[in-house]
Amino acid sequence: MYKHILLPVDGSELSREAAAAGIRMAGEGGGRVTALHVIPTVRPDLLEAWAHDDPHYDRRRRSLYSRFADAYLAPVAQVAADLGVPCTVMKGEGSANRVIVAKARELHCELIFMASHGWGGGDFEMLGSETLRVLLHSQVPVLVYKPAPRMGGA
Repeated sequence: MYKHILLPVDGSELSREAAAAGIRMAGEGGGRVTALHVIPTVRPDLLEAWAHDDPHYDRRRRSLYSRFADAYLAPVAQVAADLGVPCTVMKGEGSANRVIVAKARELHCELIFMASHGWGGGDFEMLGSETLRVLLHSQVPVLVYKPAPRMGGA
């Protein structure tokens, strides 16, 4: 069984479901989890458009996104605590797929357990772009969580 699982979370419902499933998997095998939220980096050319009106925009944006990350990570830590699974939470910044792959390697994780889609995905015929990039570039095994089809067609 996997002893250290990385759980990338973006705050979406599917991401929360995937994290809970990953925590259960870790708990069944006596493992631990690290929940990771990656804060996006704004391109400088986009930042400049706002900076003309607000010289503190980048600092304020980072602070706001950091609070969002805390809000996304807290429920994951709570589920892990409720199930008695050791959990570390962390934030990264940059390109989500690159940070996920790098953190998995850096932390010596044995598995990346992530959702098939995040905020942008509703079409489950294809994987989300970040998930696909992690699958393509990770040297650590990746398990993609995909929910069961909903009954009734809706």
